[in-house]
Amino acid sequence: MPTYVDYSLISRIQQANDIVDVISEHLRLEKKGRELVGLCPFHADHRPSMYVNPEKQIFKCFSCGAGGDVLKFVQMRENLTFPQALERLARRAGIELESSWNQKKERARPSEGQLDPATLSKINEWAGRLWERNLWDAGKGSAAREYLRERQISEPTARTWKLGAALDGWDDVAGRAASVKLSPRMLIEAGLAVQKETGGSYDKFRNRLMFPIVDVGGRIVGFGGRTLGDDPAKYMNSPATVLFDKSRCLYGLYQARHAIVETGTAVVMEGYTDVIMAHQHGIGNAVASLGTSFTSGHAHLLRRFARRIILLFDSDAAGRAAAERALEVCLAEKIDIRMAFVPEGKDPCDFILQCGADRFREVLEAAEDVLEYAWKRLLGRIEAGDTLAGRTEAMKQFLGHVASGLSAGKVDSVSKTLVLTRLSDLLGLSAGRVEAELKKFMKKSSFSDSASQNKGPMRNYIIEAQREILEVLLNEPGLLAEHSGEVTASLFSDPDCREIAEVLLGFLNAGIEPTAAQLCGRIESPEVTNQVLELQEKGAERGHFRLRLEQAVEVLRSERQQREKESAKSRLNEDEKESLRRISEILKSQKGNLRSGVLKS
Repeated sequence: MPTYVDYSLISRIQQANDIVDVISEHLRLEKKGRELVGLCPFHADHRPSMYVNPEKQIFKCFSCGAGGDVLKFVQMRENLTFPQALERLARRAGIELESSWNQKKERARPSEGQLDPATLSKINEWAGRLWERNLWDAGKGSAAREYLRERQISEPTARTWKLGAALDGWDDVAGRAASVKLSPRMLIEAGLAVQKETGGSYDKFRNRLMFPIVDVGGRIVGFGGRTLGDDPAKYMNSPATVLFDKSRCLYGLYQARHAIVETGTAVVMEGYTDVIMAHQHGIGNAVASLGTSFTSGHAHLLRRFARRIILLFDSDAAGRAAAERALEVCLAEKIDIRMAFVPEGKDPCDFILQCGADRFREVLEAAEDVLEYAWKRLLGRIEAGDTLAGRTEAMKQFLGHVASGLSAGKVDSVSKTLVLTRLSDLLGLSAGRVEAELKKFMKKSSFSDSASQNKGPMRNYIIEAQREILEVLLNEPGLLAEHSGEVTASLFSDPDCREIAEVLLGFLNAGIEPTAAQLCGRIESPEVTNQVLELQEKGAERGHFRLRLEQAVEVLRSERQQREKESAKSRLNEDEKESLRRISEILKSQKGNLRSGVLKS
């Protein structure tokens, strides 16, 4: 845990956010004895398996193993970092973090003069509120509201998504900034203004419908603006800042995250209004890329929430080209990624309005696997080609896709054999020739790293002994006094065990027997928190605490003594080598002296 976090503040945030109240905001809980139970949101739960203990202020799923305190629930549910979860719950409870949290250490250090993320976020929030007021002003927002009516975006939807209107002028934002102590430089750095050659600044977004872009932590990180006039730049996004990188942001993810977790599927579209219209019609797992191709950054972000990604493209030439660009990214990611195309040459927004949500869902259900899509594309190119060279080139491109899929673990051996057989028949080449070509691509694939897939701590008897000690002390902390000289954090070689031991022993050495919630509040990783609850439960089931602790300590004591012996032996060998080296040098010196006649009888 970073030293800059005030632990008393963490405790205060925990106490101000009752775990039952917080979890009830996300799922329905029912009373069952002294605890409450509900469907676990962290796996496909059909029978309630998540238990919430209001007395201990912890939750535990007895199916998937997820568990922890209120901070861990929010961290896992919202896919936030530990500091972001703290910030979220602090805001919920009305607790000010700034005075107790050195945020500069949490964030990447900005260059000299650069605004930090917290300040940028506050500037964006201010601009968002200004534009939102403009939209609902009777006079100022009339053009933007007319556009919303044309696109059939309802007022409740527009208010939910906090849409706004940038006025058709040069200084609506820049002119109001001074009243809230924002300098032109700050507006320029936030991407809200453009530097004038004569000094000062003017508004970057003018005469546009504004779409706030919100990250998974709930912060406005940037904006998208759709022109309300004849500007050739139909859509405009904020420039890159320390907060905003469009290759790693998805519009609507904050609003869609719960539906994505519940359905296990994320639908990626291309436009702001497409996403808003999908949500307006009950398709709440839709997000959009921000005027850029689908990237590995987008895929990594969505993997935190979804088991499956459906990339939805327009069925026109531009949509097909976008699908081709996304293909390599899709095949390289270890996630089920499918492709779908909106029929009849429409974009998703228009299709939903004309054909309805049910017909749109049918389009999504018909999405096909990326490799299947690539195969069909290959067939089309083979049929269109009239030379062996052309067919061979098409085959090589497809094999490149297959190699990426194999390296990412997406193509099993049966599918691989079927693909090779199809290619062999289709191209009139032997299966051996096709497989040889595939192996070449596999060697070239930058994603092929089987060694990295096999990494992980060895669950040997040493680690088991370390876990035994933690199981005991989590249930009978008073037994530490009998081995206080031997049981220290340095005794634990496994990284997870050491992290737990450092927190637990920190409490115990201070004379405090911590609750499970207190331990969870000091550990950032949800995975390690799950282990705390698992160790505590297993330890309680096994009992025999004193005997197990003595045996585990003896195992580690013997192992340490063995290492010390080996170290001493190694040093002895080094000493012997050094002695032999010196003797050898003396002998060489003596031989040289004898030859020169220096040594005489």
